[in-house]
Amino acid sequence: PASVTVGTLEWSEYAQNENNMVFSQTAESNPVYGSHGANSIHALSNADVILAADVVYDVHSIPDLVSTVCKLLSSPWKSTNGNQNGEEKRAIFATTFRNQTTFGLFEKELDKKGIICDYLSLDDVPFVFPCYFRQPRSDVRLCTMT
Repeated sequence: PASVTVGTLEWSEYAQNENNMVFSQTAESNPVYGSHGANSIHALSNADVILAADVVYDVHSIPDLVSTVCKLLSSPWKSTNGNQNGEEKRAIFATTFRNQTTFGLFEKELDKKGIICDYLSLDDVPFVFPCYFRQPRSDVRLCTMT
């Protein structure tokens, strides 16, 4: 059965720690993560899909953000549902396009790490609740990374 886990993660701390690819019990006593952060790392290491919203806005955090995505996409597949159908791990970001320079840096960092980013048209995204109206949002980008 599928499940959803929600957690928080500090991009810079995760990206700079080389020993966090595999969850261990010692992560709970780590002052950087604490028990809450350790649970997030454990959930991320087992994730099939990583969802994030509005995370591409600060040029100083983008290299760590992309390094974290790279680690998560390249970590061994541990999901109970995983890779039975040849599926890849993926990250899906919904982000607002605020600044060309910031978004350009994001795309450049993805390219440097070999991460493929495909943009989806919001017109192709179905309504979950059909009673809602569609507000035009040409500034929102929905990207899938593998």
